[in-house]
Amino acid sequence: MIGLIRNWILSLTAASIIAAVLISISPAGKPRKITTFASAFMLLIAMLRPILSFDFSTFQTTVLKYGVMAEDYTALLEEENYRLMRSIIEERSSAYISDKAKNIGIEEISVTVLTQKGDDGYPYPKEVSIEARCTQAQKTALSNYIESEFGVPKSKQHWSVRDGN
Repeated sequence: MIGLIRNWILSLTAASIIAAVLISISPAGKPRKITTFASAFMLLIAMLRPILSFDFSTFQTTVLKYGVMAEDYTALLEEENYRLMRSIIEERSSAYISDKAKNIGIEEISVTVLTQKGDDGYPYPKEVSIEARCTQAQKTALSNYIESEFGVPKSKQHWSVRDGN
């Protein structure tokens, strides 16, 4: 594309120089008017040549090709965006649950959150795996918190408990 514009500018420049030389060497009067008219016509042709020689079928094919490429890149970006969003939600959810566990007295805990795509296209926590050293009361309190705050039912909470006493 840049090459086409460059060539067009060069041909306009060459036509302008030729027109200026022809006009300057033509004698005054009717010959100069004819030369000026011919030079203007030559410049007009030089300006319109890219439009007159434009291959619309190639242009249409190129536009369609770039349209398909843009759709492919859009799909890739949406997929990458979803992957990053899912990763952030899983990490932050794990961190929130770990913080809550520490607040209720569970010191040794490892939390893994898995998400799934909701109806609106955003990832939501669906499963939680927890390894902890805690009492039954602490496990129940944390399990209730996970169910109420994250919407993960107790059936989707997988616990590996070491006795906290």
